[in-house]
Amino acid sequence: MSDKTEILFWKVFKNQYLFNKIFNQIHNNEWIEYDEPNKYNVYNRCKFGDTHSLVIMIKNDLLPLIKDKIKHGDHIEINTFSIKDLFSKLSTDPLIDNKNKNKNKYKDEDYLEIIELLMKNRRDDFEITDLICIAAATRSPDVIRLLVNEPYSVVIYPKIFEFAIMYSNLATIKELINLESINFKNYGIKLISEEFKRKSLSLAVHRTTLKTTITEYIFNNPSLYSIPPPLSLLNNQQKQEQQTQSTNKKLKTFETLHPNLKNNSNNNNNNDNEEIKYEYIKFKDFIKLKSSNLLKSFMKLDIVVLSETKTNFNSFLKMYHPYERLQVGIKIILKYDNTISDIKKREEILEEINKIDRSNETGFNKLKELRKLVAIEFPNQINFYFFYWKAYREKIKKLGKVPYKSGSHINTQTFGHLLLQDELTNYQTNTQKGDKNIEQVELLSYITYSDSESENEVEEDTIIEKELSNFSNRFRNATVFDISNRYSNLLNSYLKAIKECNIEKLERIDTNNPMFKLDVSKYHCFQLPNEKEDIMKIWEYFNKHSFKQMIPNYDILIEFLSSVTNIIPPFELKISNIKEPLSGKLGTILLWQLYKKNFNITELLLNSFDNFNFIYQPEQMSAMVDKERVLFLRNGELFQIDKKFSFQIIRIIKLVMDKFNKLTKDQINIENISTTTYRLILNNLYDQLLRVKGLTIDQLEYVRSIIPEQLFNNNSFETYRIFFYLNIRSSKLTNYITKRPGITSFIDNSIAFSNHFYNSTEPVTNEIIGFDLRKYLNFELFTYDYILGRESNRYSSGFSGGGSSSGYDDGSKNNNKKYITQVDTILKELIKQLSFNICTNVNNRDNIVKGDDFFKHSLNADLRFSLDIGRKDLFWELLDWIQQYMIKNENLMKLQVYQFNSPYESLLPTGTIFSNVKIIKKELPSPPKAATETITTIESTFLKIDNFEKPIPNESSVKIDWNSDKLIEAFKPVSKLINSFKYSDEVMGSVCKVMNVNEIQRFIQYNFFESFFQNAIYKYSVFFSRDDLMSFLLNNYNIDVDFPLSKPDRQYSQYLECKSIFENHFEKVKNISKLKQFNSPYLQFPFVFLDSFFKYICKENNITTYNQFVQNYNLQIRKQIIKETIEILIGRFLSDTNDDDDNDDYDDEDPNQNFAFILKNQKYKVLLIQLIIEQSDTQLYFKSALDQVLLKLKEDRKNYEINSPFIENLENPFLQAFINGDIKTCNIILKYYPNQFKITKDSITETLKMEKIHIIKYFYKVDNCKNLINNFENDNNLLKHLKNELSKHLVYKYHLTWL
Repeated sequence: MSDKTEILFWKVFKNQYLFNKIFNQIHNNEWIEYDEPNKYNVYNRCKFGDTHSLVIMIKNDLLPLIKDKIKHGDHIEINTFSIKDLFSKLSTDPLIDNKNKNKNKYKDEDYLEIIELLMKNRRDDFEITDLICIAAATRSPDVIRLLVNEPYSVVIYPKIFEFAIMYSNLATIKELINLESINFKNYGIKLISEEFKRKSLSLAVHRTTLKTTITEYIFNNPSLYSIPPPLSLLNNQQKQEQQTQSTNKKLKTFETLHPNLKNNSNNNNNNDNEEIKYEYIKFKDFIKLKSSNLLKSFMKLDIVVLSETKTNFNSFLKMYHPYERLQVGIKIILKYDNTISDIKKREEILEEINKIDRSNETGFNKLKELRKLVAIEFPNQINFYFFYWKAYREKIKKLGKVPYKSGSHINTQTFGHLLLQDELTNYQTNTQKGDKNIEQVELLSYITYSDSESENEVEEDTIIEKELSNFSNRFRNATVFDISNRYSNLLNSYLKAIKECNIEKLERIDTNNPMFKLDVSKYHCFQLPNEKEDIMKIWEYFNKHSFKQMIPNYDILIEFLSSVTNIIPPFELKISNIKEPLSGKLGTILLWQLYKKNFNITELLLNSFDNFNFIYQPEQMSAMVDKERVLFLRNGELFQIDKKFSFQIIRIIKLVMDKFNKLTKDQINIENISTTTYRLILNNLYDQLLRVKGLTIDQLEYVRSIIPEQLFNNNSFETYRIFFYLNIRSSKLTNYITKRPGITSFIDNSIAFSNHFYNSTEPVTNEIIGFDLRKYLNFELFTYDYILGRESNRYSSGFSGGGSSSGYDDGSKNNNKKYITQVDTILKELIKQLSFNICTNVNNRDNIVKGDDFFKHSLNADLRFSLDIGRKDLFWELLDWIQQYMIKNENLMKLQVYQFNSPYESLLPTGTIFSNVKIIKKELPSPPKAATETITTIESTFLKIDNFEKPIPNESSVKIDWNSDKLIEAFKPVSKLINSFKYSDEVMGSVCKVMNVNEIQRFIQYNFFESFFQNAIYKYSVFFSRDDLMSFLLNNYNIDVDFPLSKPDRQYSQYLECKSIFENHFEKVKNISKLKQFNSPYLQFPFVFLDSFFKYICKENNITTYNQFVQNYNLQIRKQIIKETIEILIGRFLSDTNDDDDNDDYDDEDPNQNFAFILKNQKYKVLLIQLIIEQSDTQLYFKSALDQVLLKLKEDRKNYEINSPFIENLENPFLQAFINGDIKTCNIILKYYPNQFKITKDSITETLKMEKIHIIKYFYKVDNCKNLINNFENDNNLLKHLKNELSKHLVYKYHLTWL
């Protein structure tokens, strides 16, 4: 840097004005290009000083910022959600832990330190809920250990312990049990009481997940449960009850029958214990247990209550069940299934089981005979006989022909069926007998997902989603899916030999057991040796033996190959020795792995073999391999592949091209099955490459240079390819698409993938069901060249698609080449085609959003998008287009609002806006003629004087021409209707999040004549704690302050609102009890009443009311209709003006029932009603009825204030905060309003309902009540009420010693 440059730099740096301008420009521009479209939002650019939410700080792992705020006493907004997010960082649950994407950034100790800091410095703010309950829910035993031990000594309540038994994991439950003695020492609360013991087994068995694990743990620890009396000892009525009263006599009888379990019951059976109910195990929970020991034990103890509804046992017995589990399953059916009513038949089956069990004959296979018994005696067990044949290759004479498998619905089964689909047919047509040694083969299952169920209790939805999205590595976790304890000793010994690289042991087992197979679970995760050299030895051993130990269970073969290639790159391996049937199925297996996105196996196969036997027609393969082209999830998250796979996919494409080129050297073979299939594979791989996150344009151009243009199936997946071309160019472009209104409706109505994903291969239908991108996007324009074309597309020879990323510079090479089309041009074309054109040209556009206003939804999405990507310039252009549209399409506008209480009418005389500016009527500009403009803007409809802009109202021309001379003064003037655009909450929130004061004023000017618009802006300013906007609005506009505006039960800070108002505008809220002025909302109602009456009475569903009103012969009925209609309309009016939420009647309104439509299309009704209303006697009826309704409402309000004085009203700001446990807000209110509030009995009751005991304990201390009228020491009735409420509380009744 030269001296002159440095001098200039420091001049600019020290110039406060220039520095602020530069800093604000940097802050306001979205200069980050995110790798995922849904990461763009207005909340990305938030200053640390404006960041108060603990949720945001935890989500983004801003631990240093949390520490800094704690150190300096800055406000931190803490709620239940933020505590849950923090505790989840320390979860021992693999499924919860897997969601913590930044988990590796910090250690567990770092998060524990944050918890300690909050407990030490912000305990009143942090302990706002039961922390032990949240720690149990998030399965975080380390958190519980920290909280319960000194110095924090947080109490564990019995109900929370029961909650943990039902919903937490084993590690957390063990921690709670270990801490029971400390909890008893500190608070005298016994967690493992007799009451708990009598329900513990029932609680555990009732779980949704980890049912067997937790139940086994409790059942193996007799101190944790008491066994109920057997149901056989109870009468018929008691058999139908789920909970049974216990008596001493029955307990003694039970103990006599089961002396070995006597210690499990409480020996001190005093009167209190007699009143404690036992909870029995429900049958629907019982049959879901996976442990044979538990099933057998509970059945023997006779503590299972049958369900009232009939249980279907047709899928209860499985071929993969081990011997003992299958035996227990049969006995359960015999005991509980009423369909086998013949007692003698039951006894015969039991005798057969015993006979099999007692047999000691040499070569007698007990498991096979038991399976045969099931197939014969329980023929309704779905697919059992089919899988019996699969395992043993023999028919059962009594059953005859082997049935085909039924009930296959999962997509990934298709290839498994292709691998083995001919076996059953071939067997049924041939009479040859199976190998006599086949009985040694007891396979769990031959086909993927064929006869398996998740033996471990995990969320199946999670597994399926991971299968689809976690491409080359299936969701496999040894700790979650390990069921090796259920394998045979021989199988476990073999698996151990693999792990230890004990080749001699493997050879010995294989030699002594020639038919040995690796019959492991479909979720098995192979544990391989630690050293690469040992893994290669294992690989060579199985390669030498043609992987016979894993065939024909192809799932296990693939799983083994995947385990090896996850460690050793597939290009370093080769399969060199295979035999039939594997060799004949290579082509099908290759396509199967391509479908599963298992790139490691795909590369391994292509690297190992030159020829693949593609036995199925390409069309048949394409129907399976290409049946999904998923773009994104319902939440807008793209289906992308990790960047690390980009080079591998490119290598695979090169391998396929090499094989294709070899085949096509002879032009005669150009159209054979193999070349066509290779073309299918190339297109599939190309499309998978487009999904790679962070794929560079150089990589894509290289791949396109090695694949001839004629091999691309350009028309098959053009929607898919256009979408990902756009994503490669800029994720902002795909963000725009994923946020289109009606997208979720399209997904919800889709056929494939359980309605979770946007699949571009769904058939296009004539019926509009949501937003179908293919109907509105111009494919002729959005080509590869238009989106990604560069000035010189000849690929640089410097790129290498080699084995590692080190051969390439992360895609930065050749980035100096300019694109043909600018991103802004593409973006504006997207907005034009997917928003503007639909609004202006599509007749049935509203069907896209289920009959709602597409114009409103689409432009709101556009506005929000522009702010999400930091394009305020685009935001203003869109607002101009909206104004122009409303002028041109006035008859289509659904929303018209009144001018009263608008920003225009609410300007304060002391304000600084529009000083010395007069409103001047000005002609509106005519619309531009060019129909092809991407963004259509209009000239300003306001005058510019001294840099201030004052708009002109866009008054609706669709209105009733009232004869003012015929209206009485009470209804003059009829307020003007203004055409309005309804902004969504998201847009309003985004505006108030990112706009500065000047920009907010500019936004207000677009809506200068809309009722209460300044109040709406104020509400969102409060939401985002924008002190600058709040002050600007309060200084310049007459804001109806409803303080505090934010409700304490919502997810934004009431404390920050109070702090801002108290410190800057206390004079506006000084008389807090009189803030809500009763009269003000009523003042404008007469001016809008006549139009409102028209709209109401002309609606189709009010046709009866209309007919009665226009009939002249019964004026009494007309008077009654007027009175009833006024009551309805004034109720709606007050709701619209007072409700914090923008109550929008137009959102759910029939488009043919809005006011403009009625005035244009029901003129005969309008004229007739207008004629009646303008009659003088009708005017008097209206005024009389209105006066009566207003008078009654005033009297009701007065009575309400008398019966519910402000100080005792649960809606006053102090009691609102108190009930919701907000200590900080309570204290700041008491600071500014000393001795004006008190704690009431009702507030105590409501607070305990909300389980906010912490704030009651806080104000129980007299020192914290200095600014309250009362306290628990001087108000005995309040203290008595508190004790009474606590004694009845389900949770807090156990600990009352603090009182």
